Amino acid sequence: MERTLRRVQKLLDTSERVLILLHQYPDGDTIASSLALAVYLKRAQKQVDLAVKGEVPEIFRFLPHTGWIKSDFLLGDYDLIVAVDCGDANRTGYPHRLGQVGRSRPLINIDHHYHNNLHKIARVNLVDESVSAAAEIIWRLLLHMEAKIDSLLATYILAGIYYDTGGFQHSNVTAKTLQIAAECLRLGGRIGLVSSRISATKSPAALKLWGRALKKMRVKPDGVVMTYLTRVDLQKCHACADDAAGLVNLICAVPNSRLAILFLQMPDGKIKVSLRTESDGVDVSKLARLFGGGGHKKAAGFSLEDAEDIALLNRRGK
Repeated sequence: MERTLRRVQKLLDTSERVLILLHQYPDGDTIASSLALAVYLKRAQKQVDLAVKGEVPEIFRFLPHTGWIKSDFLLGDYDLIVAVDCGDANRTGYPHRLGQVGRSRPLINIDHHYHNNLHKIARVNLVDESVSAAAEIIWRLLLHMEAKIDSLLATYILAGIYYDTGGFQHSNVTAKTLQIAAECLRLGGRIGLVSSRISATKSPAALKLWGRALKKMRVKPDGVVMTYLTRVDLQKCHACADDAAGLVNLICAVPNSRLAILFLQMPDGKIKVSLRTESDGVDVSKLARLFGGGGHKKAAGFSLEDAEDIALLNRRGK
């Protein structure tokens, strides 16, 4: 890992124009981790842009500088591309553009997901599947580069870890995770702000949406818990897709559940499928990869575009 960190630092030091890519349907980890790296690079007088396919969910806009994140870019404007928490070229939302990267400019892949096609085109893969969040890897990188970690950077790291561990409740929490969180608190990380905005804040529209999902929830004898939400549900609740964030973790809390599944129809018609488990005997990432998705052993997802499935969900939603 130390050798890889040195390679990453060399690329960052020798590049003047850096693009940081977040994964589409961005969550708290990819947003907070990317912003932490961006702040460090801007302080080092680098020209830095951040891009994501889609928009930053309202729930994460409390994090400073989310306004830096834009929805488009030109590869020719940058010396270096850094993908944070993406795992797969398709998950960036820009797979065709990234196909040009290997030939024209270096790509750094910073991630904690299972190896996939980003590894093939990246100049350097800073990947550790044993950590709870990409934020843990960014933390190690910042320490390696002797960054001055203040309250802002500490809060970003806390936010990334907090989100990907479900508020330190998931089984991916390790002693190292808690050590990093404790150090971030010592350095001024605002855990109260993070926890209140990510876990304790729900709009009336979100609560109504969760109610519809819970009403539809089914618990099967084999321990599979599932529910679904359609565009009709979103419309009736005056909600957006972001309001469903965290719902799959809630249904995973059903006693004796082995697998939780949430089917969420996005505004563009695609169905986002989220998978969660707390069972050591279940690896949801294997199921997600069968459908072109990815993730971790305990948390993964994929997308469906089958017209018949979407029509069926819409009929049931009505």
